[in-house]
Amino acid sequence: MRNNRNSGWRVRCLNDCVRTLAQKLALAVALSIALPAAAAGNSGAVANIDLASGQAWTLSIDDGPAREITVPGGGFNSDRQAPPWIEMCGDGRGKRAVKDHVVYQRKLTIPKNAAGCATVLEVGAVNHGAEVYLVDGAKETLVATHIGPNMPIVADLTAYVVPGHEYLLKIKAYPMWHYPHTVPNGFIYQEGWTQPTNGWASKFSFGIAKYIRLMVYPPVRIRDLFVQPSVSKASLVCDVWLENHSAVERSVKLRTRLTSWNSAHWKYPALPDTTATVPAHGQSKVTIGPVNWALGSGSYWWPNKPFRENYAPQLHNLDIALSEKGKTLQTLTRRFGFAEWTEGPYYYLVNGVRLNFISDATPEAAMSEYDCYSTAAAFLPPTVAGSGCPETWKRYMRLGICANRIHQSTPTEYMMNAADETGFMLIPETAIRGYQQERWNEENFTRAPRELAQACRNHPSVCFYSLQNEENPAWVGALADAIVTVDATRPLVFEDSEQNHPGAVFGRSGAHAYALLHYRPAPTNATSMIAGMGECAWNGSANQRTNAPFLEQFAFQVLQGRCANWAYYSGWDWINYWPNFLEGMSAAKHVWKQQYHEDRQAGQDGWNSPVINCVQKAFSPCLVLDADFYFTNGTFGANWPAKLPLYHSGQSFERTVQVFNDELDGDEVLLRWSLHWDSPQGPLVDEKQEHLKIKPGFHLAETIHAQIPSIHIKVVRHLYLVLESVKAGQLRFHDESVCFLVPPTDL
Repeated sequence: MRNNRNSGWRVRCLNDCVRTLAQKLALAVALSIALPAAAAGNSGAVANIDLASGQAWTLSIDDGPAREITVPGGGFNSDRQAPPWIEMCGDGRGKRAVKDHVVYQRKLTIPKNAAGCATVLEVGAVNHGAEVYLVDGAKETLVATHIGPNMPIVADLTAYVVPGHEYLLKIKAYPMWHYPHTVPNGFIYQEGWTQPTNGWASKFSFGIAKYIRLMVYPPVRIRDLFVQPSVSKASLVCDVWLENHSAVERSVKLRTRLTSWNSAHWKYPALPDTTATVPAHGQSKVTIGPVNWALGSGSYWWPNKPFRENYAPQLHNLDIALSEKGKTLQTLTRRFGFAEWTEGPYYYLVNGVRLNFISDATPEAAMSEYDCYSTAAAFLPPTVAGSGCPETWKRYMRLGICANRIHQSTPTEYMMNAADETGFMLIPETAIRGYQQERWNEENFTRAPRELAQACRNHPSVCFYSLQNEENPAWVGALADAIVTVDATRPLVFEDSEQNHPGAVFGRSGAHAYALLHYRPAPTNATSMIAGMGECAWNGSANQRTNAPFLEQFAFQVLQGRCANWAYYSGWDWINYWPNFLEGMSAAKHVWKQQYHEDRQAGQDGWNSPVINCVQKAFSPCLVLDADFYFTNGTFGANWPAKLPLYHSGQSFERTVQVFNDELDGDEVLLRWSLHWDSPQGPLVDEKQEHLKIKPGFHLAETIHAQIPSIHIKVVRHLYLVLESVKAGQLRFHDESVCFLVPPTDL
């Protein structure tokens, strides 16, 4: 019966949609959604006109003379502009070529098929604020304003334009100093403007960034929606916001269905039709469901842990048709993953399973390109196999890094789509940095987390939100209160540099965020609350942040955090130490790089180098660790290990190892160990294997017992302990670096 109803749904949509050009275009989009290569979401627009250009736009600074500029081109301060318009710190005194504002202008013709429709300007971001004007002859009209960096801007032009008519589009953009420290700054290195040679120079984009386009929509349209799966309740709910751009009240109908992005054959629940009345020039919210979701864990979105090269998470499509009096106005698809992110007593869970995080923290403004997430090949669609953003997320996962904090910026829709499709996890963060000179502004600052959640909430790869970097503790509660009004389905964190200890900050609503610490000493055991390291900066002491030795330091600190039950561990940031780790990037182009990256210089392949092998072992989900041996020897280095335990001929041998099961399914782990003379492949002394039960996300201590043979030893010999773990018949971990000394028997 459900198949018959779906067939009827298709026929009715077909009959309705062929009547107008706009409906034909919408149908073409709707029919493409079943293909695995279909986009994660579509706009349901009648027309989509890209306004990007290298010739059509001009820019003037502080009402001075205008000249051509590329839009978007990494911002007006970008070195992608020819020549750059502004040098932020070139004179060593924080030179600013813009005193207050710049003005972008270009001609804009409204399409003739926009008659009776909604005409909307959409901009990826204008940093740090914008006023959008339409100029028609001598008449100049302000149509929209926005304050805050990195967030999408929507300007409704419908009431101000005539189809077929030409206008002058004018966007007045303000840098952050127009707002005296009362607007989120993004991670712009203010300290670098006075000392540019110290490597802190910012590549943040000022002005228009990401994209700019003119959209034509039906007069009543789906403006936004929020798909909310719940594993714990086995239910699905979707909130839909409808917008009426016309001058009369409209009554509309929503028809919805579920399909598989993976082309899998799920027996989806039927979704009810819904009707709504949308006031003139107003909005209405419609809730679809809740409906029962009884498809089981195989239908859930799961992170790619352990990493598999060709893993494809389960994703689903919500197909929506909006109609009025039997005529289809709009069809669109929203892809989603059935995933639920929650907190445990001292850890995070995905779909009810404990998940431990090893992460990076990527600062867009300190990478190789201006407007990096929109311009750098590493974050764009692939051009050949093994390229683009999917490859970026896979490179992280090959290391054992399963997440990335999008540091004081906003991921693009494509970055999130690629993370959804590869099983990588993202932590979007607001552009609020309490450690700088920012001053609390209720309206500007609480807007930032609301807009962040609205942009990211439909992606299963978004595991939690970071409210603030290097926080001002007094601000955290209000930011938590603000974000849960838009999305209350994710855990919240803040990046700490003031609190200096694990713990949560609560807002008045009861919403709370846990601290992710910065540059703290080695972690102690955490089993009473969530504890995490947000930035360890790869160093052992806070006064050595810019001269920390190699990546081995970070690997060692992750081992400490894993043994201490810390839920999250991250450095800042990976490509500072391996600048050409990502496609198209290099030490020459990278803004803030450490001096210690000799084996990972541009043009060299650091994969399979000793340091990367060391990192991958430390990050292994099924790690087996002789913690006493590793922690006694300290940070990895050229002479590691330097302190070898002493055992004697004939002595009982006993070691305690930590066995980890950080994979998301299966609790059977086989521990194998063997003891060898002189080398890991030397004569066998003893070997055993033990079948262990370890819940996903947990680890346990297991004691190894053996007897060293009672033999005569003339010169000091080494004993090597080889440690392995096996799951589902496959070797998951192998380590042969643990060794001991056995002195001569005549001593």
